[in-house]
Amino acid sequence: MSNLSRLVRPSKLRVRAPRVPIDLEVSSKTIGTDANYSFYTEDVSRSGLLLVWEKDAKMPFNVNTLLEMTIDPGSSCLEKPVSCLGKVVRRESTEPDGKGHGTRLGIQIVQMDNSDLSNWEQCVSQLEKRFGIELSNKIVSA
Repeated sequence: MSNLSRLVRPSKLRVRAPRVPIDLEVSSKTIGTDANYSFYTEDVSRSGLLLVWEKDAKMPFNVNTLLEMTIDPGSSCLEKPVSCLGKVVRRESTEPDGKGHGTRLGIQIVQMDNSDLSNWEQCVSQLEKRFGIELSNKIVSA
């Protein structure tokens, strides 16, 4: 991340970002490694992503893992790919018995370059309008 990046942290009084269902590819790896993993989003918000892992291999990331992510690397929805750092805040099995390899990861975006942040917020804003989502009455205390 460059010196033009910004940490994205929730404030004590914050707007809980609504989720927008969209299928975006996300390329991800842990910091300092070369092993890339490909996920798809189930939904996105201004502050994070819900990623789905439906592979025959075991899910490589646990809660609190920091990830380098590229959202929409093929630019299928965004004007250009968005790079950011994310933190796994939730991990759950998508299968009833919990023994399969289907997993969902809740990712909180923790850092993003200003240009990527602008692109991301613009994309999410357009998606919110498309789905008729408004932020009214969404203010919650921490």
